[in-house]
Amino acid sequence: MSQPGAVSSAPSPHNDWTRIAPTEPGQSTPATGISVLVVGDDPTATGRTMAALRQQRYPDDLLQIVACADDRAFASEIGAAKGEIIVRIPAGAVPAPDFVATLTRWQQASPDAVSLAVPLIFTGKAPEPEVIVAHASAGTLGQLFPDSVVDAELTQLLDTTHQLRTADHRAFLAAAGTGYAFHRDRYRAGSDPCQGADIEVAYRLAQAGAYFVPEPAAALWTSTRPDRAAADRRVRAELADLLPYPRENRARPGRTWHVPLVSAVVTVDQPYEVVRASVDRLLASGERDLHVVLVGDFDTAGSTDPEPGGPGAEDTGTSRAELRLLATEYRHEPRVRILGRAPSNAGPAPYLLRVPARLGVGTGTVAALVAAMEKWRCGLLRVLPAGAGSAEHAVELWSTAARSRALNAGTPDGALTEAVAASHGQRWETGSEFDVVDLTAGGPDALDTPAAKPAAGRGQRAAKTVPVGGARSLGRATVFVARQYARGVRRKIVSR
Repeated sequence: MSQPGAVSSAPSPHNDWTRIAPTEPGQSTPATGISVLVVGDDPTATGRTMAALRQQRYPDDLLQIVACADDRAFASEIGAAKGEIIVRIPAGAVPAPDFVATLTRWQQASPDAVSLAVPLIFTGKAPEPEVIVAHASAGTLGQLFPDSVVDAELTQLLDTTHQLRTADHRAFLAAAGTGYAFHRDRYRAGSDPCQGADIEVAYRLAQAGAYFVPEPAAALWTSTRPDRAAADRRVRAELADLLPYPRENRARPGRTWHVPLVSAVVTVDQPYEVVRASVDRLLASGERDLHVVLVGDFDTAGSTDPEPGGPGAEDTGTSRAELRLLATEYRHEPRVRILGRAPSNAGPAPYLLRVPARLGVGTGTVAALVAAMEKWRCGLLRVLPAGAGSAEHAVELWSTAARSRALNAGTPDGALTEAVAASHGQRWETGSEFDVVDLTAGGPDALDTPAAKPAAGRGQRAAKTVPVGGARSLGRATVFVARQYARGVRRKIVSR
């Protein structure tokens, strides 16, 4: 069992935050700098919250309180903040005197923790700042809000997910409308002017590997939430471009989104025609919420090809002339980026799809992979096409959050597969299940972009599974997949 104030070195499954063991409230001496950002454009509401924050039982020299004019200023204010831990609180909320100390004890135990206040909603006129100060000093702040209750939707979420311990990839939505704390090193702001809303920040923390922990002991009172319909319109207008979830906010065919659902990486190690076919198949996917990262030595593509076998010559299957062709081919394609080095992760996109350049996906493949990942809640899904003999020939769909959590724990790149399989689970599938083909094995016709059709076999899957794991997982998976192709039987392989 973990000691108080510590966290197990091994990542916990999904959002199971029980391995994090913070000290009990009031049982430790504060030593960490904290910056509290009060976010809102109503000066009266901000004044009410600031009055309560000045009554916090936390050392003044370690506590910075900043008024943040609105969501859009949040990222810049974090950049100027002095604290190691950031507390975000909506203007108008009234925190209890021990709110900061109670909420931030989780980050002092683990930088991956995002602790959420469970706000009590009050109705009627809000108290004046001087009244708040008087009651906070007397220890009777709760008497100002005798009929306050927890929001019904939040109560249902907490009850149905065992206090978020069994919540899925949408656990970050619990941050809507409340105060929460996080370690500043886990937040990476984007560049969009509409960033900084409570759930947008929480979403980015989720992709950085966060555990979302409800902390009901951090008492926080907030007024009745604003009109839900107006809030929904704002989310769709401002945040749909930045948040792939909830998916229904992007139910508009033909759109291209700033933060995609899937970031697909294709490393150039095949001739131009093969790479182009692989990329074009991705772009033709029925799941359009996808961007492609094309990785190759494009920095040297402008120079002359070296002599075969001479200095600088590499057997990658792609000449510098072909790299120039690829760079020219996709120079104006808005969903393709050209990089010299593969990114270590996909954030803020929730999924990293690695596609070897020799493989092609069907129009329904990406959507089927994402659906399978969300259904099984695994961290890594690998698809082996017919004849594949190594993991290098597999299509891989990674959970960005699972991968981030393993990287946060100091896992080296070569051990990420085992770490993610241990914390979130790994599954193997056959290529025929997901319409993945080897573009180098089918002749010129295989290089054509397929017409729209669903991925094969998604509704008639067999229920049998074969568990594999450890260092032998790839070997056992390869043998099993080969047998299934030979027999024409569709089965799924599971690694936990």
